[in-house]
Amino acid sequence: MGFSENFDCIVIAGVGLIGGSVGLALKQAGFKGKIIGLGRKWSSLKRAFDAGAVDSVSMDFDEALKDADLLVIGTPVDKIIEIAKEAVKYTPKGCIITDVGSTKKLVNEIEKLMPDDVYFVGAHPMAGSHKTGIESANAHLFEKSTCIITQTEFTDSKSLNTVSEMWHTIGAYVHIMSPEEHDFLISASSHLPHTVACALVSVVSNAENHQGRAIDFSATGFADMTRIASGSPEIWKGILLQNADMVISMLGKMELELATFRNILETKNEEMLKEKLDQAKKIRDSIHR
Repeated sequence: MGFSENFDCIVIAGVGLIGGSVGLALKQAGFKGKIIGLGRKWSSLKRAFDAGAVDSVSMDFDEALKDADLLVIGTPVDKIIEIAKEAVKYTPKGCIITDVGSTKKLVNEIEKLMPDDVYFVGAHPMAGSHKTGIESANAHLFEKSTCIITQTEFTDSKSLNTVSEMWHTIGAYVHIMSPEEHDFLISASSHLPHTVACALVSVVSNAENHQGRAIDFSATGFADMTRIASGSPEIWKGILLQNADMVISMLGKMELELATFRNILETKNEEMLKEKLDQAKKIRDSIHR
């Protein structure tokens, strides 16, 4: 495994769904070094150890990071800066710190925390589930998925290549872009859909007449469209607040699109309705997943 030739120790802070899957995937890919799980709850760390995602666990930053070559921060986004701020007190020279967060507004702030000989590279694997925790971790989670690596004017090129290689090694396709480009694209492709799914659940759950509640008559279409609304509210609160400006902009675009559909229905414009439905079907059918 190319990236690991000079790596003896990888620390994963936050060994849940993503962090645990990173550990399992590294082991499956043949990483021979030590993987340490770092966290604040002993019960969660023990489950990660029992699942084989890590070789040892610690609740102490100094103990866990003293020999770290790479630190992967797998916590919710609103905890990443806090973890990075604490970690740099203990990371050895040359250590690379990366994350798996789905917002990248924090990259510039984290870079300012880095000593001259410790390097940060932001990453966001576009893989996951509405489920959380080490119990849902999967060694194959990242295979054929996209991982976005963020690059700024301060990003160390060697560290960027190392983090990219790690994600290649565990099966992901790497795409490099700026934090701002990331947050714009992901606000549309991930954060907006989650917000819309939650809104749809709210609308349908409140619709009822003397025959009953609409949600009790929902079928696979409703289930498919709202699956992601089952994601952790605590995790998604942090994501949406951190990327609020971009999400608000996308909600404005969504409102305009819904207004177009409303106008089409009010005017009974069959031709335009068919055109919109055809266009949506064509685009969706082109997505091979």
